[in-house]
Amino acid sequence: MKPYYILPCYNLIDIQKEVYNWIKNKNKNLLNSKSLWNKIDIVELLTAAPSIKKYFLFLNLKLKEVALTILTDNKDVTLHIDELPVTAKINIPILNTKNTFNQWYKIPKEIMSKTNPSLNEFGKNYYFFKNLDFSKLNLLGEVECTKPIVFNSQLAHNIIFKKKCKFPRIVLSCTFFKEPLNYLQD
Repeated sequence: MKPYYILPCYNLIDIQKEVYNWIKNKNKNLLNSKSLWNKIDIVELLTAAPSIKKYFLFLNLKLKEVALTILTDNKDVTLHIDELPVTAKINIPILNTKNTFNQWYKIPKEIMSKTNPSLNEFGKNYYFFKNLDFSKLNLLGEVECTKPIVFNSQLAHNIIFKKKCKFPRIVLSCTFFKEPLNYLQD
């Protein structure tokens, strides 16, 4: 499976404005969040940002869960594999995503076999790869986060920041009742 797929989005500017206005006006505390993953009430968000609903109707997808990933400084996000059962998420850039990149790496079997899962803040297992030498890993893909992407969360991935990036960096991450796996097929 591919690490990502860039999606066309006819109403990206509307989505970005509506979501950011919702954060500023109703959830300003999120802008100072110390948590990377911030689960959001779907009904509340779709009421404030109807462009999201229109976009996913266009893609024939029904939302299951939404979260905002919010980063407030330039500490790279360590390589990890997200919790199961989700593989295909859609990430939509909301604010300050230029000069920030998602990368996906192949983790060798010998490293995977020696890595025990960790418990995340929601009590779910995920894999966290701290202090790995990236030069010894195979880079599978890299994308600047400026357009919506179908995101393969079951490949090891991280977020890195280049010069001139701004904060807070906000991305809307969406999961669905029927995952859009077709976009990730080789």
